Amino acid sequence: MTLNEAHAGNVPPSPVGYQMRPELSETFKSEKIREIINNVLTDTLTGQTYSAADASRWTKSMADEISLQVKDLEMHHYKHVVQVWLGQQLGAGCKCVARCRWDTECDNYATAEFKNSTMFCVVTVYGLYLY
Repeated sequence: MTLNEAHAGNVPPSPVGYQMRPELSETFKSEKIREIINNVLTDTLTGQTYSAADASRWTKSMADEISLQVKDLEMHHYKHVVQVWLGQQLGAGCKCVARCRWDTECDNYATAEFKNSTMFCVVTVYGLYLY
């Protein structure tokens, strides 16, 4: 824009400098993330038997892979946290509970689970909108 255009009143509107809420196209993509989680769980754990020695490696690699794929979705104003629970199937029950304090209009999560005869795994990705 030239100085003459600015003085003539032909000033283009300036973009909003501070965004309080995500645009509809920028919201947390729960369904896509659930699909990512399911794919990583299936690829990593199908055909495996629970082993305490392998559990630590599996949880770290799944969390890292899910985190990388979520970053590729380019949800620019979101910070995400990946939580992986992996345990042995011994017939007892297990409850995984989370309580979060967040903005219910912007923040969200996606979760998926995997079970076979020897283990269970629950993965949750939390998406927190940064103001």
